[in-house]
Amino acid sequence: MASSAVESTIDIAFWFLNRASAEDSYLQPHKLQRLLYLAQGYYAQEQYGRKLMPATFVVHELGPIEPNIFRLFEEGRPSIAFVVPPPEVDDFLERIWRRFSGHAVDRLNAMILEQPAYKAAVVEGEGEEIPFAAMQKTFKIKEKTETTVRTADGRTVEKWVPTRSVRRRP
Repeated sequence: MASSAVESTIDIAFWFLNRASAEDSYLQPHKLQRLLYLAQGYYAQEQYGRKLMPATFVVHELGPIEPNIFRLFEEGRPSIAFVVPPPEVDDFLERIWRRFSGHAVDRLNAMILEQPAYKAAVVEGEGEEIPFAAMQKTFKIKEKTETTVRTADGRTVEKWVPTRSVRRRP
């Protein structure tokens, strides 16, 4: 198995830019960075630790960035060739887009800057790499906590999730 689902982080960045363009909207550079970060983390969580893209995220004063994409898109959208991701990655990215594209950058930052992986890297200072293993662990924790629900009377309970069990008859 390849170490990541796609060969280049550029392909994922262009996917998000093209998706925004299809909706006649502008994707801010910082929002692109947050979407890339979230996509990498959630993909690792869903795919048992596999990377979506060969990306390294580092601490930046505005939040986590992928420095190569940051530099490449600094002056706007570059005119370079990119590869369309395979259908299973396209479906995954579509889910990420639907879930997070409506959020403002500030909201995405609030979600990400409180994550243990980012907080641990911030302690080391700007430019510090956010380890992929720490991201993966953070997103596993995050996904588990999303199954807790607060009831109308203020109690916190676990959401019931049906499981498929086969009953054997004696």
